[in-house]
Amino acid sequence: MFEARHDLHEHAVADRPDDVLPAVAPVIAAQSPAQPEQRGFELPATIWQAMIACYAVFFLALATALGASGKAMLALVVAVVYVTIFFGVARIVMHQNPARERSPLDSTGVLATWCGPMDRKAVFGQILVVPFAVALLGIAACIIIIASGAAA
Repeated sequence: MFEARHDLHEHAVADRPDDVLPAVAPVIAAQSPAQPEQRGFELPATIWQAMIACYAVFFLALATALGASGKAMLALVVAVVYVTIFFGVARIVMHQNPARERSPLDSTGVLATWCGPMDRKAVFGQILVVPFAVALLGIAACIIIIASGAAA
């Protein structure tokens, strides 16, 4: 049950009659070797900078709207520390790798993904949609809080 896949395949081929083996041999030979593990994110620095900028806009908007409340500022400080650790750990991990060439997005404009090649706009859109939405949420919350405070 927990045997490696190639072990199961070898047993299945070994149990077959001799007249079936010649038909199976080309299929076995056509299997491609496993790809090496990707050790980097392969994303240009501009994507990371845009993500950090989106979260900075979110936190600044909330700090502007909730600046008078000590408890809210404590929650914001905890969230800022968490985001700093999140991006800091990613940066530390990236610096553990040996020096690498530029991102494929910077050199060719295409990033090879599991589902196929993606152009620069598609990569930026898919990766930055959530941070951008978080920044818009912060701006909207700031506008609502300031508007409701002015109306009161």
